[in-house]
Amino acid sequence: MALLGVVAGVGRMQELIGRYFSALPFTNAQPSFVPVLLFFAIAYAFTWSLHGLIILFHLPFRQAPKPRARILYFAGLCGPLVAALVSAYLFHGQTGVSDLLNSALDWRVEWIWYFLAIAPIGIIYIAATVLYRKWHGKPIALFKKQKSGLLVLLLSQVWVVIAEEFGWRGFALPHLQALIGWLGAAFIIGVLWASWHLPMFFVPGSNQYKSSFPQYVFVLSIWSFFTAMLYYQTNGSLLLCMIFHAAANFWGLTINVPDESERLVLLLYLLMLLTAVALLPVWGAIQFKL
Repeated sequence: MALLGVVAGVGRMQELIGRYFSALPFTNAQPSFVPVLLFFAIAYAFTWSLHGLIILFHLPFRQAPKPRARILYFAGLCGPLVAALVSAYLFHGQTGVSDLLNSALDWRVEWIWYFLAIAPIGIIYIAATVLYRKWHGKPIALFKKQKSGLLVLLLSQVWVVIAEEFGWRGFALPHLQALIGWLGAAFIIGVLWASWHLPMFFVPGSNQYKSSFPQYVFVLSIWSFFTAMLYYQTNGSLLLCMIFHAAANFWGLTINVPDESERLVLLLYLLMLLTAVALLPVWGAIQFKL
């Protein structure tokens, strides 16, 4: 009787395991939360482990003779890339990895999407700075002085978008969109994208240090909606999302936006949000290859 019980237990376990794996995307069944949950777990663990070392050992972040903190920072940014590659391979095999990487090569889109990928953040920041100078009569320089040079800045942004965008938009966005639609996917990714940067809020000298975290979540959520719109309107071109991300960071690091014009900037960001939502489908989901 005991042997029969063991056999029955093993059979039941096999049945449960079979049901579990039949729900995973690599079996061509219905979409599942499992791949995207694994993606976020790996992305957070990888990045927070490396960025946490900067906090744990109180490593100087800027103007340090030994750039250990900067190395840990840029290495940690690769969390979404590593997570996307691992998750794509586990759930979709080599084809999934190839599709993920090839999504960054789709450049054949209308010129208007390139304009919307490059210009909006720059227009917002320039408008806010010019209006502030006009209203307050203060001679504020429009652009910041770059100590490291524009070439270094551009190269660093290439690293940033490769390290991040294959994960956020290349893997997480299409998987979440298939489950909860475009608006829900854009919102969740925006919040988790901002929260993923949380360790750098505790690193003196970083761009996030002493910033308002709720405001940061608000801004990156709008960026998330806008990149989701670009991804949707270009039929899954990750390249346009990369260009937007790089351009947004570039404008933020080069245009001298006064702190006092913060409310105006946020108001202009709302116009971006309305534009993105208007160009995204409110209901339903469009299945992409990955």
